[in-house]
Amino acid sequence: MYKRTDDTVWEELENYIFQGFLITRATILNQEFVFKTLNHHEIRTIRQTQPINMTDEKQKSDFRASFIANSIYMVAGENVLYERPKHIRRLIRTISKIPAKIQDSIIEKLSYLNEKSSRLHPLVEVYAYEPKSRFKWMYVQDSPVHSSQNTGIHGTENLGMNYCQQTWLAISRMMDKREVYDHEWSNAKFIGSCFAGKGIRAIDEKDKSRTEKERTEREELKAKVLYEYLNRGTAKEGPALDTYRLPDGRTAKVESRFKADTVEELAKELESALNEEKDQHDIAIEKHIASMNIRNQELEKTKHDWLKSPVMEEMQDMIDAGGGSRVIGGRDKAEEYLKRMRAMRQEQMEKNQLKLEAGQEPSDGSPPNEE
Repeated sequence: MYKRTDDTVWEELENYIFQGFLITRATILNQEFVFKTLNHHEIRTIRQTQPINMTDEKQKSDFRASFIANSIYMVAGENVLYERPKHIRRLIRTISKIPAKIQDSIIEKLSYLNEKSSRLHPLVEVYAYEPKSRFKWMYVQDSPVHSSQNTGIHGTENLGMNYCQQTWLAISRMMDKREVYDHEWSNAKFIGSCFAGKGIRAIDEKDKSRTEKERTEREELKAKVLYEYLNRGTAKEGPALDTYRLPDGRTAKVESRFKADTVEELAKELESALNEEKDQHDIAIEKHIASMNIRNQELEKTKHDWLKSPVMEEMQDMIDAGGGSRVIGGRDKAEEYLKRMRAMRQEQMEKNQLKLEAGQEPSDGSPPNEE
């Protein structure tokens, strides 16, 4: 049975996917600012301005101003993302005039905000299977999820997709392909059940068992991912900030874990984020592709065995009766054989109905092979 999850646990993730970033507000020198998280595309651009020698104060100051400028979403209620490349240099110069102490405070807050977004990556894999995720996918799949048409914010299409958006998009498309494949396979089993009911019944039971196993594994993964997400960081002394009940009934304690990063630590973190190692996005996609490949191989083997069965070979003989047929007598003989098969099927159905009325177990309805 599907265990429903409190939808509030997905709020931050949905903001990150369907808006493209998380935000935080601040008042600086009597001016209202709205800051946002940076995605890996923006981090790569900022890294190109990263000083070679971080001990040089001027270079450190320029890097810090660039990081802050690229993190600004609104100033005094005005969106600065729209045509940002034209104005970014002027914005950086303006930020450079802000006292260094205030800049350090902004960096500290932005570091926490970006760390917060990095914790959302593992949630995407389980969120993609949620009913509300599938519903949202239905109305955003025709246009890029980061386009202003979907986000409602001018300029988001120029930011590129963040890792969570890319992962959600890839998993949703793989699920679409699987649904089409499952639908076609169900139709094939329905047709086959008319000729080999007992054999198809065994195949269908295997499919149901596999589907239930996958559902159980997803539920276990959801509980594990949500527990780790809500209990992220090292526990500190003192009471928890909040508690949350997981789908399996356990209570998760959310612990405080705020830690201020220096500009040097932040630069190092950005550099490591752009290395060639696989990240959560790559791991999630590869895991789903491997799972689908294994499942498709099993289904292909099952279909191959079924198509090579004696019953299916007789069906193929009838289909080929008009040309190089293996049924002696050509098309007329094949049509006569098909009518006889249908008559036996109808007779078997009538017998089954009588058995049901008498409280007996009906047969599978498979017609006997004819020589």
